Amino acid sequence: MSGLESRTTIHRAGDIWTVVKVDGRAVLKSYKSAAMVVNDDGTILSIGNFDDLSQKHPSASLIDHGSSTLVPGFVDAHLHCPQLDVIGSGGYHLLDWLEQYVFPAEGKFAALDVAVRGAKRLSRELVRHGVTTAAVFSSVHAHAAEALFQNFERTGLRLVTGKTSMDIGAPKNVTESVEADIEAQEKLIATWHGRHDRLFYAITPRFALSCSRPMMKALQELKERHPTCYVQTHISENVHEVKDVLAEWKEFDDYLSVYEEHGLIGNKTLLAHGIYLTDSELARLSRSKTSIVHCPTSNTFLGSGLFNMERSTAMGVNVCLASDIGAGTGLSPWQTMLECYKVQALQGHLVTADELLYRGTLAGAEALGLDNRLGSLEVGKQADFVVLHTEHNELLSERLRVAKDPAERLFACVTMGDDRMVHAVYVAGRQISQGQHRH
Repeated sequence: MSGLESRTTIHRAGDIWTVVKVDGRAVLKSYKSAAMVVNDDGTILSIGNFDDLSQKHPSASLIDHGSSTLVPGFVDAHLHCPQLDVIGSGGYHLLDWLEQYVFPAEGKFAALDVAVRGAKRLSRELVRHGVTTAAVFSSVHAHAAEALFQNFERTGLRLVTGKTSMDIGAPKNVTESVEADIEAQEKLIATWHGRHDRLFYAITPRFALSCSRPMMKALQELKERHPTCYVQTHISENVHEVKDVLAEWKEFDDYLSVYEEHGLIGNKTLLAHGIYLTDSELARLSRSKTSIVHCPTSNTFLGSGLFNMERSTAMGVNVCLASDIGAGTGLSPWQTMLECYKVQALQGHLVTADELLYRGTLAGAEALGLDNRLGSLEVGKQADFVVLHTEHNELLSERLRVAKDPAERLFACVTMGDDRMVHAVYVAGRQISQGQHRH
């Protein structure tokens, strides 16, 4: 037997669920009495029936997950590390909520020890919930972004992050001059962007009201110098925000134009929310291959509005999901998918289980341009996956026993699932955590 064969591992499970693209459409693919063969660099070699694959790979190591279900690692495409302590802070809509809760919380990240603890807490909670890839806002402080990169390098998770750019519209302790901001970003990009091929830098203007014209121009030039970097920001989350942006940036026809004219949209840009985008803006997003990140628990918690996913996708815009902590109410991808279902149902569109899993996994990978290596469990991709033990939720287990097919079982998990199901997490075939908790 070859040396390569001896280094392969077979992951055995009761079921494997993943979403794959068939003729451009997301389709749930399931395997029963299943197995996944992974080589030593974390690449998936084969998926199928355990008996068949064990005969084809007789010298492979075996990891037996029993009756568990394997699903792709989730992609959380928009959240804020400094906002873990403001989850559940109610009583205000977006702009007042930022002033009352968010800016004070982010100001605390000026202290290095706070930033380090915050990064550790975030990675701990992402693993706990089965999130293997995250696009994260830090604070304006360079050491806070550095702490995130250092922590995610150690844990093995995948990360897109950057220091937040703000020079106006917020208290002085959470703003920074254009010159200091760009200098710090250049250093972070040089150190971290592309490291281990799983840590990436994102140019991160908070939104159009927090960046002056000189800042936006400087960010445009930074993106031109570093075209492989990501861009992440917010757009059209709240009616008052949209009104204020149009009043401040009078030279532009719409909100998107502020980013568009500064070279900040494209296939490496993540725009969070997008509730109030016009048809013209959606058409331009589609042409530029810019993605919208739908944050349903955040939108409902702040009363921001109901994002129309059917309208956006019909116009050719890629839409993925995110928790948007801390306006979002939890880091669970199951909770996010369920809220997505509810928000769309309120507008007359009933989303299938296939599509919900797609939006929480592969669509996020597509938004990041990483769908050739992650987002689904397919041959040739990296083995980023979550091992689910549903028996820790007795009512869910009983519901699954009477479900008639995999789609119904998946929808039951979307509706009733939580972090108790997450038994182990793997990134590129390497175990990140196992048996974290029991209830």
